[in-house]
Amino acid sequence: MKMKKSIKITENELINMISRVVRESEEFDDSIGDTKFTVEPHVNKIPRERQIQGLFGGYSGEIPNDILRYMRKNPQLIINRLADIYGEKFLDYVENAYRNK
Repeated sequence: MKMKKSIKITENELINMISRVVRESEEFDDSIGDTKFTVEPHVNKIPRERQIQGLFGGYSGEIPNDILRYMRKNPQLIINRLADIYGEKFLDYVENAYRNK
């Protein structure tokens, strides 16, 4: 009698795996009727891009690799834009982040 292997994954891991498979199998973006496009579709993520992806929590599987690559290559621009969005509160958030490390 063979023993069955039991594999346990979290609900979030399952959702991310299903989302990836669906995204990879889709040829068209139904919302605009265009083909899906990525600048570098077969380039693996580097560690910094995986760290950036982690910023998005439960939405991390939804962030296109092109966006992660853009954020990795342009950190000052991203920070400048966040500062523009949050204004004076931006420094409070940054200071608080360093204090809570």
